[in-house]
Amino acid sequence: MKKVIVTPGVDSFYRYSTDPLLARYNLSFVDLGIGNGNYIPDFNGANGKVYRFVAPVGSVKQGQYEPVQILVAPKKQQIVNLGMDYKIKPGTILKAEIATSNNDVNTFSAKDDGDDRGWAGKLQFSHDHTLSNSKRLQLTTGLDYEFVNKQFRPLERLRNVEFTRDWGLDLQLVPIPVDEQIIRATAKLQNAKSHTAQFQFTNYRRNNDYSGFQQQVIHSINAAGWQVNSQMVITSFTARDTRGVFVRPQIDISKELKALDKWKLGFNYSLEKNNNRNKISDTLLPLAFWFDIYTAYLQSSDAKKNRHRVSFFTRSDKYPLLKKFIRGDRSLNLNLQTELLANPKRQLYLNTTFRKLKVYDTTVSKQKEDETILGRVEYVMNEWKGLLTGNLLYEVGAGQEQRRDFAYLEVPAGTGQYAWIDYNGDAVQQLNEFEIAAFPDQAKYIRIFTPTNDFIKANYITLNYSFTISPRSLLNSADLKGFRKLMSKLMLISSMQINKKSVSSGSFEFNPFKYSVNSDDLITLNTILLNTLSFNRFSSKWGVDLSNLRNSGKSLLTYGYESRKLNDWTLKFRWNISRSMLFNLNGKKGANALFTPQFANRNFDLTIYSAEPMFTVISGTKFRIVSGYRFDTKKNLPLYGGEKSVSHSINLESKYNILQNSSVSGKFTLNSIRYDYPASTTVSYIMLDGLLPGKNYLWNLSFSKRLMNNLELSFNYDGRKAGTARTVHLARAGITALF
Repeated sequence: MKKVIVTPGVDSFYRYSTDPLLARYNLSFVDLGIGNGNYIPDFNGANGKVYRFVAPVGSVKQGQYEPVQILVAPKKQQIVNLGMDYKIKPGTILKAEIATSNNDVNTFSAKDDGDDRGWAGKLQFSHDHTLSNSKRLQLTTGLDYEFVNKQFRPLERLRNVEFTRDWGLDLQLVPIPVDEQIIRATAKLQNAKSHTAQFQFTNYRRNNDYSGFQQQVIHSINAAGWQVNSQMVITSFTARDTRGVFVRPQIDISKELKALDKWKLGFNYSLEKNNNRNKISDTLLPLAFWFDIYTAYLQSSDAKKNRHRVSFFTRSDKYPLLKKFIRGDRSLNLNLQTELLANPKRQLYLNTTFRKLKVYDTTVSKQKEDETILGRVEYVMNEWKGLLTGNLLYEVGAGQEQRRDFAYLEVPAGTGQYAWIDYNGDAVQQLNEFEIAAFPDQAKYIRIFTPTNDFIKANYITLNYSFTISPRSLLNSADLKGFRKLMSKLMLISSMQINKKSVSSGSFEFNPFKYSVNSDDLITLNTILLNTLSFNRFSSKWGVDLSNLRNSGKSLLTYGYESRKLNDWTLKFRWNISRSMLFNLNGKKGANALFTPQFANRNFDLTIYSAEPMFTVISGTKFRIVSGYRFDTKKNLPLYGGEKSVSHSINLESKYNILQNSSVSGKFTLNSIRYDYPASTTVSYIMLDGLLPGKNYLWNLSFSKRLMNNLELSFNYDGRKAGTARTVHLARAGITALF
């Protein structure tokens, strides 16, 4: 960073610089909120966040970041809790609990240590009484008292999540601690067969400026196929400057229709209204709200293996405006659910919701009229005695896609995934200088994604399937001949995964194949398609596998789009010549491409051919040696440079098991690469697999030993001599616990 003196009115500011003679400061910026800082994020390709100074307008700051550091003091928090239960007589119980906390917000300072100690207590009395043995009618009464002073600090949440909303309190992330008292009285009348009624009265006080009274009635009936569950909560509260009433009724009525195969028809209504007002002006406060929901549903019996449910609900929201609530919008929602599980060979799961939003008043509602859909369907199959097995998953929906920012963070060598290659030699890390590490000693960085506040409305589609066609399951007989025998040796495995998000134009999208990777309407895309055709897969003598892997992806990042393509055809042949000698042949024709508009130097489109025969010699369970030769050629598209590499490598690998608890293994590779282009670019690192033109030597030696039954000690040594570069040695040791 460089400190620069500027025009009058601004004394100085910090500016990003990579000049070692000018860069004197290493700063960290903190988000202080819009209008509270003088800096804003600035993307320039550097690894990490870069901020740019924005001059104030008048005396008003135009940014939200500042080069400050928030210090975190060492803290201490202790809790001691003591509880006691006393059974006065059968059905009558007294419970008492007391707790004390010691919360020191700064152990380095003795200032204000007198308020570190806090206290809390709770006393509960409950009594069960049987009113009628014949009707099994039981009355349960209870009385609770709770006290918490403002110095008490619990280790976990003391109140339920909806506590502040139920009592009309400000929705603060960190509530202001005060002295609290709660008195609660409960009476519950229950018939063991079908009837329950409960009344609860609660008084809640905070210091001397808040007092609330809550009355809650819960009632349920289950008789003659009817189920009725209702709840009414009324809370009135008053504070220093505000007063209000919170009302929350809810009722659910359902009837089992025995004439219609025990289908259930139901209706549900719920409302929440927080009438929070200023005492003097009688105007509604911003935290006041009002909404109601009507629901009707029809569902099949839960005892059936095939289950269905259809429901419709509508929600209407009213917003506070001066002294009145104004209806702002209403949503119409239709939900369909199906589970077909009766047939074990074919099972279907379906869940979809359609939502339409109508806006009545744009002055109070910040939403826009919209139609959205969320759907998921899954199908599992096992047909013709296992000839065709697999599953299919399809999801569709609409929402918002968040732009992502990322940076590379240095970690101990061997624990990361990425390597930093200083292509331009300026000793400054740029985002276009990080590659997936080819060797453990280069894996010194991890990529950290962080969300931003920039959103794009998007449609998303997910399509996954996995199918296996195995004629062997039908033609599994020793006396097969001709075409039937040939078919029994075939197997096809196909799988696909598509996750796509595209820019929403206001309409639904259901086609997962609509956009190509280069389409501007596409936000993110991850597609993996793998097909494998095997012949003689289950033979212990020989077999052939032909595979095609297609992988394409596109990501929306802060600097723009990044897209990748991979298309590999692979042929694998195995032949067990004898019990001690094996032959393998691997061939590949592939394509690998990367396109990043922001960093043109990273773009490439490679065509790849390779062949690798290998011989393996095995001596019992003690010794194994593998030798092979690999030919590899890669060529870049002329549009992106036209580079070409030709590689010849000889590999030798062996392993020797010592008794049953130790093993020694080694590997040596000689790789000769012809590459008549600069070896200091992104495409060169990919084409050369992290090596250099000329002769490359790689070797590895490892030793492992089992200690006792669940500990394994290992030593590893890796070395390489890449072209004219210096020799690299890497040694590692570790202990692994096996459970």
